[in-house]
Amino acid sequence: MLKRSVSILLLMLTACLVQAAEPRFVDGTHFTTLATPLKTSYRGAEVGEVMEFFSYSCIHCYNFEPAVQRFLAEKPDSIRYTYVPVMFNQRQAPEVRAYYVIELLKLGTTAHQAIFNEIHQQRKAMRTDAQFAEFFTRFDMTEEDYLAHAYSFGVNAKVNTSIYLTGNSGIAGTPAIIANGKYLIESGAVGGNEQALYAAKWLIEQDALVQ
Repeated sequence: MLKRSVSILLLMLTACLVQAAEPRFVDGTHFTTLATPLKTSYRGAEVGEVMEFFSYSCIHCYNFEPAVQRFLAEKPDSIRYTYVPVMFNQRQAPEVRAYYVIELLKLGTTAHQAIFNEIHQQRKAMRTDAQFAEFFTRFDMTEEDYLAHAYSFGVNAKVNTSIYLTGNSGIAGTPAIIANGKYLIESGAVGGNEQALYAAKWLIEQDALVQ
């Protein structure tokens, strides 16, 4: 509890110091408040969450990833960053499962970026479970191991979460950024996808001021 209070106090001080320099983001112009907030996963000392809705097959998501990594290096630990692989239809299920295998096995940024590179640099099709199973053999597992993980209870639960989040997010495409499960950032209105990350951070800081 004390750790969370300190985190909120630090965010309050930061927000006060930068408020004059940062733009004020306006509901209906720079972001849309969802009528029904999404379930969030930030806990304990964390004061907010940035969700990035993405697809491995999306070239814009691939181009966005360096900006995401810069943001992750700069953001305070009290703000959680959550990747959400979108599930608009069943054809996306294999790549959704692939992301959650990375998460389950803690393969990190290396594997995450490797999938992007395989699709967008090597121009290889990655549309089926079999293609992902063959790809993951480079991470010291057999194709059978991969499929067992991809259809495990834990990954199945995460896939259901992806379906819920995608279906209730109000997003029309990827990448898309939502702050605290309720503020859908309008990337075009804030200056682009990278600026959407900082708009999300600003909104989380504003929410922390009134907690």
